[in-house]
Amino acid sequence: MLIITRYFTKEFLKIFLQCIASFIALYVLVDLFDRLDDMIKHQVPVSLVIQYCLCLIPLIIYQVCPLGVLLCTFITIGVFVRHNEITALKAHGISLYRVLKVFLLVSVCLCLFSLWLQEYVLPYTNTRVKEIKNVHIKGKKKTRILKKPHFWYRSQDNVYNIEFFDSEQNILQSITILYFGPKIFLKKRIDAEKAVWSDGKWIFSEGFIRYFKPDGEMTSSRFKTKIISIDKTPEDFKMLHKEGSEMSFSEIKNFVKDIKKAGYPSAAYEVDMHAKISYSFINVIMALLGIPFALKIGRSGGMSLGIAISIALGFLYWTFFAFCLSLGKGGAIPPFVSAWIANTTFASLGIYMFLHVRQ
Repeated sequence: MLIITRYFTKEFLKIFLQCIASFIALYVLVDLFDRLDDMIKHQVPVSLVIQYCLCLIPLIIYQVCPLGVLLCTFITIGVFVRHNEITALKAHGISLYRVLKVFLLVSVCLCLFSLWLQEYVLPYTNTRVKEIKNVHIKGKKKTRILKKPHFWYRSQDNVYNIEFFDSEQNILQSITILYFGPKIFLKKRIDAEKAVWSDGKWIFSEGFIRYFKPDGEMTSSRFKTKIISIDKTPEDFKMLHKEGSEMSFSEIKNFVKDIKKAGYPSAAYEVDMHAKISYSFINVIMALLGIPFALKIGRSGGMSLGIAISIALGFLYWTFFAFCLSLGKGGAIPPFVSAWIANTTFASLGIYMFLHVRQ
């Protein structure tokens, strides 16, 4: 049985690595051609382009690993069925479940690998990809943020203090802007509850404007809503803003705790936090789905049909998964439910089909 296990594992991993290599090559080529004009325009060094591509690879592996598992399960088992290897094993009294559990064990190992990847590798590589893309390829100015979610940044003679940036709705919460004159003299200060990006402008609401004179006199006025010019757009803040994909599970968990304590909306980050775990488990579910489909289609000999079904099934799963996450981020369903409902649905289907595989 050990020889059979090694043989099945070897064949699966061989096809899996070929699939992943193809996905990586295709993804990188499309991405480079898409950014070629910006790279030429800003004269990005070749060494930086290579570093950008290398840092993209862990993200590509993480994203396409479930589809790779589904495709390889289809192809590997389909080939075994067409060559009557499954039939030969059954003829020797070897249970079909004992044979097929090899694919489940491999998918569990890939699930653990994905969890390790998103916890220890992706936070660094995703941050580096974002920096190279925005600063070096797109030519945007690099700005250092001192603290998140509460952070400061300086632009010209102004200093901005922002408690929280809601990247989903493009809203700044609890903003303070300090305007300095010569000799670091504070000439004006604006405080507002929030600012909303609308029609290319920042609209501040519920705030105060204070004017300071050299003799120490101060005047102030209150406003309900006011358009105030800021030299940063939501895209700029998103560049400065640390997103869920740039944080490990432990980091995002602490981040959610901080913003909930401060009273700011945390649904989007809670969804990202739960999705970090649930996405890795898709590898196992894809194996559960792929095994019964492969056995059925392999008997009819339609390998090309099987590959087409694999891609269609993977696309359907990803669409439903993304839709559920968007519902969670919008507050329509609880964050935990939104991250796991797709897995639960497809896992139930996969288990049912797997248990009803014809021995």
